[in-house]
Amino acid sequence: MTTVEDERARGDRARPDGVRGPRTSIPPGPEARGRWSWSRSDPAAWGLAALSLVVAVGFLLANAAYNQGRFSPPLDDVYIHLQYARQIGLGEFLRYQDGAPVTTGASSLLYVLVLGVAAALGATGGSLLYAALALGVACTVLTTVLTYHLGRTIASRTVGVVAGLLTALCGPLQWGALSGMEVGLVAALATGMVLAFVHEQPGGRFRLTVLLGVLLTLTRPEGLVLTVAVLVGAAVTLVQRRRRGVPTGRADVLTVTLLTLPLIAALAQRLLYRSLTGSAENNGVVAKSWLYQPLDSTIEVLDRVVTGAREAIATYGGLTGVPVVAPGTLVLAALGTVALVVDRPRHRTLAGVLVLGLGGIVLAVATLITTLWHNGRYVTPFLPLVLVLVVLGVRFLARAMPRHGRGAGAALVGVLVLVAVLTLPTWALRSAQQGAGIREASVSVAQWLRGNTPPGSVIAVNDVGATAYFGERPVVDLVGLTTNGLADAANEGTGALYEALSRLPADRRPAYFAVFPSFNGVSFGDMSEAGVLAEEPLTTFQTRSPVRDVALGGVCQASGGCSETDVWAADWSVVGSGDAPDRPVPGRVVDHVDVGDPLDEDAHGYGVDRALVGLVPMTILRGEDRPDGRRMVDSGREIVGGEHFTVRGLTPGVPVTLTARVEAREPLVDRNTQAGVVAVGVDGRPAGEWAFTTDDRAWTQDSFVVPGEMVTGTELTVSLGPRQPYLQPYPDYRSFSYWVSQ
Repeated sequence: MTTVEDERARGDRARPDGVRGPRTSIPPGPEARGRWSWSRSDPAAWGLAALSLVVAVGFLLANAAYNQGRFSPPLDDVYIHLQYARQIGLGEFLRYQDGAPVTTGASSLLYVLVLGVAAALGATGGSLLYAALALGVACTVLTTVLTYHLGRTIASRTVGVVAGLLTALCGPLQWGALSGMEVGLVAALATGMVLAFVHEQPGGRFRLTVLLGVLLTLTRPEGLVLTVAVLVGAAVTLVQRRRRGVPTGRADVLTVTLLTLPLIAALAQRLLYRSLTGSAENNGVVAKSWLYQPLDSTIEVLDRVVTGAREAIATYGGLTGVPVVAPGTLVLAALGTVALVVDRPRHRTLAGVLVLGLGGIVLAVATLITTLWHNGRYVTPFLPLVLVLVVLGVRFLARAMPRHGRGAGAALVGVLVLVAVLTLPTWALRSAQQGAGIREASVSVAQWLRGNTPPGSVIAVNDVGATAYFGERPVVDLVGLTTNGLADAANEGTGALYEALSRLPADRRPAYFAVFPSFNGVSFGDMSEAGVLAEEPLTTFQTRSPVRDVALGGVCQASGGCSETDVWAADWSVVGSGDAPDRPVPGRVVDHVDVGDPLDEDAHGYGVDRALVGLVPMTILRGEDRPDGRRMVDSGREIVGGEHFTVRGLTPGVPVTLTARVEAREPLVDRNTQAGVVAVGVDGRPAGEWAFTTDDRAWTQDSFVVPGEMVTGTELTVSLGPRQPYLQPYPDYRSFSYWVSQ
């Protein structure tokens, strides 16, 4: 049995020039005319919409049933969006809290603007969350219907029905769309844009395609990648029309102009961020991208990106045991792409668009440390496009088997649907359990802070959503999403974060920390030992929700990765205590290099010369009680190899004394590795060896004198490194400060 769409497809293949219009007596359908023509009484579309709605409501009910009758978002990031939206509703555009600077911690500008409209219309508190969930339900239903129409348009009604069915039953997509995040909106816009491209391609006028591309670009960075791929496809289409001799005129000029709008929107967003914050980059990218980590090695960054891409392809290609998609999804999607290429000449452009777009999305997401965190929410919005290719791949296989193709195709479709049905409850349970983890950790901590800290107390957090939304206290985001300038510092480790916090005005420094014991190389136990935090937490929250999703990255509070949240009191009386040397130095101090403070390091051209590239010299924080009772706190770095810096304010011809605060501890008991002995260079010339005093208990203060004849100007570039380059033993010590005196 054949469908009208199948007959039309055979007619199209008979046209060597690729021009629409079959040679059969069947009248051209809506795709051939390049116009939208959807029947309101299409039972397949309504049936799929109803199924998607039932599944979505089931997800919400399962979450609520698991959380004592209340829906609990499975991500703390949901509350970040809600907080920005609440502020937008109050007229505070991108101000996370009243009076705070503008920040770019929301990963989706358009999404928070939409929720901001809901807040302005009166949605507050829990009702704003339910407005986000209602939007998610609407978007997942719309995505299902759009997927059906996409499959129907490029192939047949059967392909559309199966693709829509798999979308409605797609657990990862339902989890993301119903989490309160922007996943559903991205999915609807992405699927709609590709469908609009397919419909508008025959006429060469990409009006709706451009509009949806602009919206998608403003919704997620990955959306820009897919939009660019579609724009390339549109440009290719216009070139092909010209080569075929299709008359062109003002319409094509207008179309080309319109195709630049998504790119202009992307540029405008970056210019807006730059004008409001001084940085064109979104804070989330700075905090999460491998490109902003202190790796200092192109091949190290490339390795991590390639690894992330490989893991994403394996997970979303059905090559692992993680229940995201059916086994063999990657193979079927590849066959579906081949089917597009060989089916109709015009669909070759669509195949290129999907390969370029989906491949680019994988690479873009792979640049993030969080590639598959949060159950892969950066990738899941684009699963409907993959599912369309999967169904096309099944049809391609069925057609390759003339005798048994129909039965084999039906059996394979049955397996795909069965896998989706069987994994759907698992994803609903994930949402429920992860929501329990968030309410145990983030929400519970926020409520405790509101009732147990003085009003107006500044709270430092590493999960900034619920604390700001419920805690009614000003917050400092240690990750740097909603507090400008802290993302780079947090990437460098404990010492750099301390220095950045100490540089804040006194009334903006956090009085309390509500944090995991550690995150991204930052240790709050070290802060406590140094004296910045109290000796013991005021209270500790332990999550009891079952451990889930370790293989997929899951959600930290519900996967066992950060089951403890501690609340500490802070003591900032130690700020500046480490600026002066422990003992007097000869002469007058003319310069000071504060190792571990990235701003001061940059001012002195400081850098670590690693003996091994893979060893990241993270910043550390230490404190000591001096004999006079003072508590001294200083930041530093772990050095394996050497370091260099430039000092200024010197008098030429006068000897320079370098005084160092270091920890040179022998790594092995009763072994003399001489790890604290370095070769000193001055302006590229050898100046001798410097042996730091070793001490098993504390840092030490040591000096080295640069002869006056080597001081030829007001500046010196000093290098400390191995006495024997390339080979062990390497210098291995902790560097804190250098004072320069004459």
